[in-house]
Amino acid sequence: MKKKNIIINTLLSLALGCFLLYIVFNKIDLNSFFSKLSEINYSWIYLSMFISVFEHILRGYRWNLLMQTPKTNLSTYVTTNVMIVSYFFALFIPRFNDFIRCYLISKTNKIKISTSLGTVVSERILDLISLFLILLIFITLEFDLFYSFLKEHVFINITLNPINFFWLLLVFLFLFLLIKYFSKSSKKFREKFTEFKSGLFSVKHIYTNKAFIVSTLLLWFIYFLMGYVIFFSFNETNTLGVNAGFAVLIAGSIGMIVPVNAGIGAYHFLVASILISYNINYESGLFFATLLHTSQIICLAILGVFSSIILFLKIRSNEE
Repeated sequence: MKKKNIIINTLLSLALGCFLLYIVFNKIDLNSFFSKLSEINYSWIYLSMFISVFEHILRGYRWNLLMQTPKTNLSTYVTTNVMIVSYFFALFIPRFNDFIRCYLISKTNKIKISTSLGTVVSERILDLISLFLILLIFITLEFDLFYSFLKEHVFINITLNPINFFWLLLVFLFLFLLIKYFSKSSKKFREKFTEFKSGLFSVKHIYTNKAFIVSTLLLWFIYFLMGYVIFFSFNETNTLGVNAGFAVLIAGSIGMIVPVNAGIGAYHFLVASILISYNINYESGLFFATLLHTSQIICLAILGVFSSIILFLKIRSNEE
C-alpha cells in the first residue's frame, strides 16, 4: 500500500470517527457526564484491563496454531507481542494492523508474508462465524429485545436495492477473473497466490484441533468478561446480568468492524443503544461504553509501547 493511500485512508477514517463521536455525544451534557468519574469503583476497570492481556495471549497462541507446520517453531510469547504491536498500530492506521503483523511475523520467524496473510483471512472468517453463532444464541435468549433493537436502530435506515446486489456480484466476478488472469500470466503472482492459499486453507485442518476450539471459546469468554466486569463499576449498570453482557459483546464486536480508528463512535453508539433495551438511559449507556472502550485503549497503548521495544530487540538480534 502506497504511503499516499495510507495517509488518505487514515485521515478519512479519523474524520469519520470524529463525525460519529460528534453525533453520539452531541446532546450529552459533558459536565454531568464527566462528573460520573468520581462515582466509579476503579477496581473493576483495572480488572477488565488485566483480563484483556489474556485476549492478546490467546490470539497469539491461536494464530500460531494456524501457521504451525512441521518446519516451524513458533513462540507464543513472540507472536503475542506481534499481535499487540499490530493492534497498537491500528489505533493510528485503521485496517492496516493485519499487514503489520504479517510483516512482523516474517521478521521474527521465517514465515512468508503471503502465507501468514492467508491465515489472517482464515482467522477473520472464523471470527465472523463465531460472532454469528454467538448472535444466534443471543437471539434465542432475547428474541423480542433483539427484534425491537433492529427495528428501531437498523431497519429504519436500510433500503434493499437489487441494483446494489447486482454490482456486488459484478465486483466479485471481476476479482475472480483478474486473479485467474494473473495466475496464468505471472509466475511470481502465481507463487504468491499459492502461498496465500496455503495459509487461507490451513483452517481446514483446524476444526478438529481441540486446542484451537478451546482457545477460540476462551477468547470470546474473555471478550465477554472484559465488558461484564465493568457493569459493577458504577450504580446504573451494577444490576445487569449475563444477557446484557452478551448484548454488549455483540454490539461492541459489530461496532469494531466499522472502518474507523478503534471503532470510535460506532462502538459507543451501538453499546449505548443496546443497553437502552435493559432500562439503562442513553447517557449512562454511553458512559459505560466510553469507560470500557477507553480503558482498553489505554491498556493497549501501554502494552503496545513495551511490545514494540521487545520486538525491536528481537528483530535486531535476528539480523546480527
